Amino acid sequence: MADDDADRRAALQRVSDAEREKVAERIRAAAADGRLGLDELDDRLGSALAARTRGDLDAVVADLGDDGAARPAAEPVVIRADGSAVERTGRWVAPPRLTVKASMSSVVLDFTDATFAAAGCRVEVELSGSSLRLVVPEDVAADVDVETRFSSVDVKVPDRPADPRAVVQVTGATNMSSVSVRRPGWRRRRQLRKAQRRRALEA
Repeated sequence: MADDDADRRAALQRVSDAEREKVAERIRAAAADGRLGLDELDDRLGSALAARTRGDLDAVVADLGDDGAARPAAEPVVIRADGSAVERTGRWVAPPRLTVKASMSSVVLDFTDATFAAAGCRVEVELSGSSLRLVVPEDVAADVDVETRFSSVDVKVPDRPADPRAVVQVTGATNMSSVSVRRPGWRRRRQLRKAQRRRALEA
């Protein structure tokens, strides 16, 4: 009986912002491992950041089977393109590591409406006769450092945010290829605002 009373008192304890953020990191790690989809990631992050008591916070991650211990680094997600066009756009989970291997292809990575499973996304490229276009929103920073051979790199991101939500890092090598980084155009921003309003009404 005494143990039950102690458990109830512990569940009603108020939690701090640091504790909420620690649980949020566990949720992002679970998404990066493929244990949570995008919708569930959004829902759980919202519940974790809104939690007031220990019981509320514990319930958000009770079924993840992860006590917060260090986990092996997630395997990188690989995009392979051979004479084709590949796009990642709309709502998707950007993993901590993403490898792009493309030959005679075009690849678009649009992070405008993406959710980051970690503090950023490291994009490792192997491009041959291909183009890679990245679209990053205003609150996301982009760093590009690739080895080029008969290739071009064009980064048109005028202002680096002071406190970016995430950082997209592009590394690797290109051969007779192009890499470009842009902010979303006004049409894309308008579409995003409409989608956000629609999701808010549906919530």
